Amino acid sequence: MQYRPVFKDGEFKRNKMNYLLPNEEGKIIVYTYIRKNACSAFKLLMLERSRQQEGSEIEKMRAFRAPQHLKQWDHSVFVYRDPFERAVSVFQNKFLDKSGNGDIFYSFKAQTGKDPHTATFRDFVTYLKTPFEELDPHVWPQKSHLLEIEYTLPIDMNDLTNVIEEEFPSLSKFFQNKVNESRERADILGDLCDVPANQISSYNKKNFEALRPTLEDLYSSDMEMISEVKRQTSRQNSCK
Repeated sequence: MQYRPVFKDGEFKRNKMNYLLPNEEGKIIVYTYIRKNACSAFKLLMLERSRQQEGSEIEKMRAFRAPQHLKQWDHSVFVYRDPFERAVSVFQNKFLDKSGNGDIFYSFKAQTGKDPHTATFRDFVTYLKTPFEELDPHVWPQKSHLLEIEYTLPIDMNDLTNVIEEEFPSLSKFFQNKVNESRERADILGDLCDVPANQISSYNKKNFEALRPTLEDLYSSDMEMISEVKRQTSRQNSCK
């Protein structure tokens, strides 16, 4: 299962967040950090395995940063997910739960002129139509984080627990439970795209499905990336 991203001229890229994951398998594992793609579990892994007793979380994680000109590794890993579900997750985490939302609230208000506390999901999607370089990092395209290398292990976030357990058993304990649980409920019906965030107590991702086509268009580079990863996976499986 391999994937090498190809970027068009001028395509948005922000690919500086790459780490070497500490492990007991004795492997060199290059991991590309993508916000909202199980990044909290990887962050927890690095913080717990850090040898630094003092310092901020950023300082502790910095010790695991991959050298810029690293030439050899055993595995190169990134986690991907459905762009629509990722956008809903950002809205839930930052606008509904109001967790660590200072930067994105500032960005949202600067770009839209609207109060983020009463923003609707439609308002949020309108914000996402701003050029990516002017948006908060949590909503940058997944592909934009990737290095121009051959990734040996692109992982669908839905399969993350099983893949990590199979490939890197020493790391599996960090991926057994979700770090940021949502308050999604299957029994919530109806369209919530135009309901202010401060009036939504619970939700189901289906409540925002009306804007899926818009999000898939905005994140077309991610849609193409995922399609290519799945095509490569299918081809490799057929050759076994």
